[in-house]
Amino acid sequence: MTQLALFQKRINEEIPLSKALGIQLISWDGHALLLSAPLEQNRNHQGTGFGGSVYSAAVTAAWGLTELALADLGLRGAVVVQSGTIDYLEPVEQDFYVICRLPGGEIPAKFRKSLARHGKGRLDLTAEVFCGVPTTEPNNQPVAVFQGRFVVKDAHSRVSL
Repeated sequence: MTQLALFQKRINEEIPLSKALGIQLISWDGHALLLSAPLEQNRNHQGTGFGGSVYSAAVTAAWGLTELALADLGLRGAVVVQSGTIDYLEPVEQDFYVICRLPGGEIPAKFRKSLARHGKGRLDLTAEVFCGVPTTEPNNQPVAVFQGRFVVKDAHSRVSL
């Protein structure tokens, strides 16, 4: 089973809302996480994306990116969202997807150093929500933009000695 498939299984078990929302992890390349969600399971009374569902998918993408980046460093830890805001720019009128990228395309040096020295760190992330077929290179503007800070505590090696 691939790293992404194992992580999909984990979030479905540990975050039941992700399964209810129909969140599917599409790709992780070490720099960006791409996930999708169907409109039907996430619609509001007007037939467009429910704000809470869109927010939850965006938080899941940013949280997931943090978890996967830690794993790529050979670490595990307690990852939580400290703060988050979202701007809804356009209605979500079809299936949607979220892209969350590492700042500057890589794990920030300050974050790495803090994890190494203190076993904790903070990561500020942006997740963009788009409508349509999932791609890491969208040719349209996002319908929503999430900004959040994620905190990692108790970071330690994934391998026990």
